[in-house]
Amino acid sequence: MDTLQPKKSSVSVKSVKLVQLNFIQKDNPINLENMDIGLGFNASYSKLDSDNTIQFNLGIQLKLFQEDANKDNIDLGIMQFHLAGIFSFENGIDKKLFINLMSILYSYLRPIAAQISVMAKLPPLDLPILNFSEINPDDIEEK
Repeated sequence: MDTLQPKKSSVSVKSVKLVQLNFIQKDNPINLENMDIGLGFNASYSKLDSDNTIQFNLGIQLKLFQEDANKDNIDLGIMQFHLAGIFSFENGIDKKLFINLMSILYSYLRPIAAQISVMAKLPPLDLPILNFSEINPDDIEEK
């Protein structure tokens, strides 16, 4: 059986930082075991001095909620994150790799969201693994 070898990436991570974090806690949870998460995101990029380097921005909004006995949603709060990563490409900017950049930044967000929720006396948020593969990289705007 032939062993598959992964292809070496033509992009490297120079830095990642949490630029902004907003957490607005609203109603108290009915119980701490069943909390639902609504998730939305946006992405953009900007070219830096080098033709091969960009800042990639990922904004994530999490809506935390529960259902009461009447199946009405109780709004527990909103978490908003803005992450920025500096990425360098070997042979010019390849927009097809933007999906990978989103996954890289999202992986940094997952433990941050868990820690913030615990600090707010909520159960640790275990954000779902997301599949960004259906996003068209051409829809990601340059700013």
